[in-house]
Amino acid sequence: MSRLFISVERLDNWTAEGRASLIGDRMTLTELNRSFVMKPGVCFVKATGQDHDPNDLVGLVKSKDWLEENGGEQFESSVIYRDTAYDVIDGFIGEPLL
Repeated sequence: MSRLFISVERLDNWTAEGRASLIGDRMTLTELNRSFVMKPGVCFVKATGQDHDPNDLVGLVKSKDWLEENGGEQFESSVIYRDTAYDVIDGFIGEPLL
């Protein structure tokens, strides 16, 4: 199974519905009995106020560590990266545990 991105909202819903459990940095999908190590990340949705994406980030998922290392700054559902503002979805990147 490959990595996955799950939004904060979806994770909250799945947890409330009993479809997932979260203990520390580990999420388990209860129906599949699959576990993932979760780390904070964002999904880039669109470059705000521009017709194109000069950094080719739209559609990509990046960890918050990547943002910090590369000078990106997040505020709520926006990220500023190299003078470009992006709308992002806040969430987590899940790496499957074998």
